[in-house]
Amino acid sequence: MCREAGLPLSVNPSTEDPARRVDLGTIDEDIVLQLTDLLRRSMKRAYETRDRMRRALAAHGLDAPDLGLADGEIVLGNLTVAAADRLAQLLGAPPRPPRPDRDLDDWPEAQKTVARLQGAFREATGGGFLDLLFLSDCLRCGGEPVVSTGPIPLKSARRLVSALEFGGDR
Repeated sequence: MCREAGLPLSVNPSTEDPARRVDLGTIDEDIVLQLTDLLRRSMKRAYETRDRMRRALAAHGLDAPDLGLADGEIVLGNLTVAAADRLAQLLGAPPRPPRPDRDLDDWPEAQKTVARLQGAFREATGGGFLDLLFLSDCLRCGGEPVVSTGPIPLKSARRLVSALEFGGDR
C-alpha cells in the first residue's frame, strides 16, 4: 500500500505486538511529510462525509447527538425511535397511517421501525447494510428507548447523505 501511494517504505509488523505496532524503519523528513499528507487527505473525506451527514439530518429536523467517526466509518449512534422512523420515511419507506393508540417506543412498533429503516437504508444506499438494534427503556438506568446503529462504511454513508440531500421527503 505504501508503494502504491508513492512512499518508499518497508512496513514490518512488530514481533512483540503485531496487531498494534508497525516498524517503518528509518525515514527522512520528506517521507514523513508525504505520509502525513496522505493520512490527512484520506481522513478529510471521512470528516467531510460526517459533516455533510450532520447538515443533511439537521435540514430534515433530525438530531443525531452521537454522530461521529470510528475506525474510518460513520457512526450515527443512538436515535430515538421517532427519529429512526422519520429517517426511514425520508429514505423512501411509506408513511405510517396515523393511529392515536400507536406508541413507537413499544416493542412491536419499534421492531417495525427497525425493519422499515433497514429496508429503506438498503434501498437508498444501493444494498448497504446498517446494523440496527432496538434498546427498550432501561428501568435500572432510566434510559429512553432508542434504535442503536452500527458503523456505516464511507461509501454507504456518502450514498445515505446523497439520498437525504436529494431524495427529500417521500
